[in-house]
Amino acid sequence: MTAKNITDRIIQIILLLLIAGGITVMISLNLKADDQEAGRGAPPGATSSSRPQTPAAGGDGQSPRQGSSTRNSIAVETYTVQKTDVSQYIKVNGDVTVETTVEIYSDTNGKLVSSMISLGDTIQKGELIASVDPSLPGQNYSISAVRSTISGTVISLPLQVGAKVSTSTPIATIGDLEDLVILTYIPERFISALKEGLSADVSFDAFPDEVFQARISEINPVMDVNTRTLSVKLVLTRKDKRIRPGMFATMKLITRESKDTIAVPAQAVLSYYGESMVYVMDENDLAQRRIVEMGLISDEQIEIIKGLNVGDRVIVQGLNKLTEGTPVRQVEVNL
Repeated sequence: MTAKNITDRIIQIILLLLIAGGITVMISLNLKADDQEAGRGAPPGATSSSRPQTPAAGGDGQSPRQGSSTRNSIAVETYTVQKTDVSQYIKVNGDVTVETTVEIYSDTNGKLVSSMISLGDTIQKGELIASVDPSLPGQNYSISAVRSTISGTVISLPLQVGAKVSTSTPIATIGDLEDLVILTYIPERFISALKEGLSADVSFDAFPDEVFQARISEINPVMDVNTRTLSVKLVLTRKDKRIRPGMFATMKLITRESKDTIAVPAQAVLSYYGESMVYVMDENDLAQRRIVEMGLISDEQIEIIKGLNVGDRVIVQGLNKLTEGTPVRQVEVNL
């Protein structure tokens, strides 16, 4: 190889090195410009006339860290703690019945030949309600009149005209509809909480949007050995002509009550290593575990004696996803 060829080859190598170096510089400058636009830093000497920064994803001006925290927070429902009343109760069913009833009988055996009354009729004491013919084959006797022994309303007519009657067969049942009671049966495990005068919230299928107040008027001293229940009678605190015998009643028999106390929805209270606890949403929108002491317990709410203050935001929904310090965002609910 001649000296000229060697010189040409050296020049070619130098040119290739210069071209490669230029490409490297251009790539470096582009990467630096990208970093500056992404907000990782501004070039020395940059002024307000420099290119404006592009907002972080989301369009609300948050930094990337803040936007990520919001996206990762858990949606929860909260209840703001306030003073309220808490009741512990027994939920039972019962039937409306007439407290004072009298069955009317005939003075003689025979055949019921006439009836002057219908169900629901109001009658007076001594009023004629039926007649019985005591005649036998070949023997004729005078018709025997049957009269009511009390004033009231006809609530039962078990016999039809033409039926045979005896002095032990009731012809009609008369009751005082002003003297209604609700009869219910309480399971054995609850009888220690019973006493006369206990109040109850009563609802009827006929009036689903109304709650009536009642109280225990009588407790049977003897338990039914077959059902292991105790019969209890309640009376409405205010008489209502809309309530009729035979109606089905649903009752919450209040056994204990706390007034003006702190309570939370029952589903908010969890068990934590043998202790009762709730999650509270703090001022930084983080879930914080709070050990509490419970009082009265009902199906809907639990009294909190210790561990919470008025104004605390207790988490009631979304609890299965929470641990201490979990970021949360709230939806308010009412108790």
